[in-house]
Amino acid sequence: MAEPKSWDEEQELAEFVPPEAGPEAKSLQFLTRLLQTLDHPTYRAMAPGKQQLYLQLLRWSHGDGHDAVEASRVQMSVWTGLAWDTIKKYMPALMEKKLVQLVRSATSISPAMYEVYWLPPPVALDPGIPPETMGCYVDQFTKEDRTEYQRLARLLTGEERQQLQSEISWTLRDLGIPWNYALIKKCVMWQFLLRSPYRRVLEKKHPEWFTSPDI
Repeated sequence: MAEPKSWDEEQELAEFVPPEAGPEAKSLQFLTRLLQTLDHPTYRAMAPGKQQLYLQLLRWSHGDGHDAVEASRVQMSVWTGLAWDTIKKYMPALMEKKLVQLVRSATSISPAMYEVYWLPPPVALDPGIPPETMGCYVDQFTKEDRTEYQRLARLLTGEERQQLQSEISWTLRDLGIPWNYALIKKCVMWQFLLRSPYRRVLEKKHPEWFTSPDI
């Protein structure tokens, strides 16, 4: 069976809410988390089949009020309409990203059990510093600062760098800022160095940039 390229997300969502779902807090909380997942940059970067599999795993675990789900690959194929080989391809990928964990192997009488995790919140830009201001700070970086960034950035995989860039671009979009690749690159550099040991060097050189202990 060929992997579908797209599907109706609203129709899919309708299947995720239990029939008895009403204003109860748990049902609303699950639906809210599900909607946040659909907007998450990591989810949007997934292949369509991988998206479907992950959503269905969430549906049959957290959607039923549990952290884990018992299911065979055949069952997953029925849930998603994906070929068995496609399930076999994407389950290890979800495990590698720590979104799914095998907690009990399959036996002759019962399917395997998997714990399913929500995507972690995406990296958010510091609300106390407008993105344009971050860009101005990066414009003032010295050659030493930029060299250190390049050295540290090499420790990240290409996928991790792309992920950080994607998360920041989505944050800018949510702030209503038009897509600007140059600004995205500067925000990536700022956020990365701010979360590295090199932050202390920047604090000493530019204490005026760090007016709040929360920055």
